[in-house]
Amino acid sequence: MSLTSIELRLFRNIEHQALELRPGLNIFRGPNGQGKTNLIEAVFMLTHGKSFRTTDNSQLIKRNAEGFKVSGHFHWKNLSHNVEIFVHKGRKKMSINGKPISSTLLRARLPSVLFSPESLMIVKGPAQKRRELIDDVCTSVYPEYAPLFLDCGRILRQKSSLLKQLKEGAVSMGQGEILLRDLSHMLFEKSAILCEYRLRAIEEMGPLLLAEFLSIMDEHYGDLSIDYVISGNSALAYNREHLRNAMYKRWLQLKDRELSSGLCLVGPHKHDVHFYFNGHDARFFCSQGQQRAIILAFKMAHIRLHYAVHMHFPILLLDDVLSELDREKQERFMKYLVGSQSQIFLTTTDASPLPEVTASSVFEVENGRFTEGVMVSPGGLSV
Repeated sequence: MSLTSIELRLFRNIEHQALELRPGLNIFRGPNGQGKTNLIEAVFMLTHGKSFRTTDNSQLIKRNAEGFKVSGHFHWKNLSHNVEIFVHKGRKKMSINGKPISSTLLRARLPSVLFSPESLMIVKGPAQKRRELIDDVCTSVYPEYAPLFLDCGRILRQKSSLLKQLKEGAVSMGQGEILLRDLSHMLFEKSAILCEYRLRAIEEMGPLLLAEFLSIMDEHYGDLSIDYVISGNSALAYNREHLRNAMYKRWLQLKDRELSSGLCLVGPHKHDVHFYFNGHDARFFCSQGQQRAIILAFKMAHIRLHYAVHMHFPILLLDDVLSELDREKQERFMKYLVGSQSQIFLTTTDASPLPEVTASSVFEVENGRFTEGVMVSPGGLSV
């Protein structure tokens, strides 16, 4: 799969740019603050339906403008997919081939994997980011996951709305508690199936994760594993019934707190994913370098699993991630990625330190303008 062209209007610091893109490695070079990351962000939006830097779409609009538009043309399996994302006066519209689409289904249809300095901090960051790691894998690997995820989200929103109404007195407690019980049962039934997919992904990712981690660290031994945590307890051995019962039991404990707070406190949106290195929680016992390597390994394992299932690679987005690695790890990492035959978008402030790789295209970036150039660097980068 590849993105063959992209057009941006009034996006961040970009007035208007239309770029023709190529399979293989596409490099965007320039000083900080010129718009390189904005381009990566736009490609991410075309494949995820949202930004990886903010949840506030107004921040994506160029100063003094009322909206923005990002569009892209994808080619996959001899088919064309035209994606448009349009934000105007607070309203966002997304479409693929002229038909509306949700961000979850867009992510399933056109998968991409992001490597960024922020993503390398996920090991010790908020649980939501670790859940998103697993959800990204499930969405891109298992076709059934995206509609299931949407169903769980719909029930969760209904329950959250009811809890808010109960707290505000808009619904009587007697009638509301019956509805609350029914919605909770529906949520836990669907969520148990969703969690089964998460557990399946963790199981299938396990050997790949360890192999990639040892390769990145240039080690021949060690152990790296993933745990799925519900209410502080490991759920790796849970079946569907165990998952449903664990959530229901927790809900009985927190039901009164849900009513008083007006918030939904139990469900897959509260679960966590932990990484363990040689039996120790990586959040507390791994160095920053090891934590970065864990996330790099996870994303590389994701790429391998996606290919094993679908026989094609997702688009890879690398935003200044090489600066976080030493020279040796840069070379191993880039050799692997280029060898994957994925389409790659990479940003850098200076091309000369890049390992020996061949680029399909290089764009110089200055003040939101992109100029395609030809370059050969001392580090081996050539076009």
